[in-house]
Amino acid sequence: MDLLFTLFEWLLPLPLITGAAWYFTRQHENGLKSITELLGMKWLIIFTILLFIGTWLIPWGPIIPLLVVMVALQLIEFEDGSNKHRVIIASLAIIGILLGGFIPSTVPLAPDSWGEPLLTENPNAAFYPHSEQHVWVLNEPELAAVSVTTARTPWALNPIGSESAIKMMITTTGADKARLHASIEALNDQTSVNINSDLFELVDIDSESTHHYKRGDIDREMSVTRQQIVMDINLPLITLKADVLTVFEVGWGGEATMLTVIRPGVGESHDVWAEDVVIEWLETR
Repeated sequence: MDLLFTLFEWLLPLPLITGAAWYFTRQHENGLKSITELLGMKWLIIFTILLFIGTWLIPWGPIIPLLVVMVALQLIEFEDGSNKHRVIIASLAIIGILLGGFIPSTVPLAPDSWGEPLLTENPNAAFYPHSEQHVWVLNEPELAAVSVTTARTPWALNPIGSESAIKMMITTTGADKARLHASIEALNDQTSVNINSDLFELVDIDSESTHHYKRGDIDREMSVTRQQIVMDINLPLITLKADVLTVFEVGWGGEATMLTVIRPGVGESHDVWAEDVVIEWLETR
């Protein structure tokens, strides 16, 4: 199923590009010849190559390479064809690929020992891209709210370097706070913890960006972020409420998975990398 979604996401731009080419050349008797004359076969080949490279090999691709193409279109004097139409074709290609963000993401996976998730929806999630989140509250090895979120990443179909692009997107859009609402509410409902899910702030912890999880058959270097939940960042004495650890996993096909562990009781002795929870989760992958 993931392979089908990947192929579908790759093919999405083609109907838009084909429709635009037909619209520009619909009055010509020989449609194929008219398209090549209008756009220039050389530049169609270059555009297709850049689209392929940008989509599959470059983080945030194909947006970056195609934006470069559109800027170059304004600077280069072509031998034939229509500059305006090339820009439209490139724009439609970007739109077509970004439409992949509406493809449903896969169901989050978790160990059977966690039981049924308390929540399977996140009403605070952004409309785009599509995501799905399941939330559990665990009591062992320590009290924690654990969420597994799957989200579409149509701007990057390859996993190489995609974690940094996802982290940047989450930070700049404020999606990290929205993603934590459901976990905090579940933690409040199931325990004596009382964190206001509407007023909290997140403070980044200066820490490594990766952590090596190794136990048994698991031997993985995972991209991670560490944060702390605070209730008022402007107070001289900040009231710390909980530690937040997020582990990122990105695969081929334009989907990211995020495991987030929220643990109250900052300052107590615990494993900041949540080794037991993360490794148990990795064993299900």
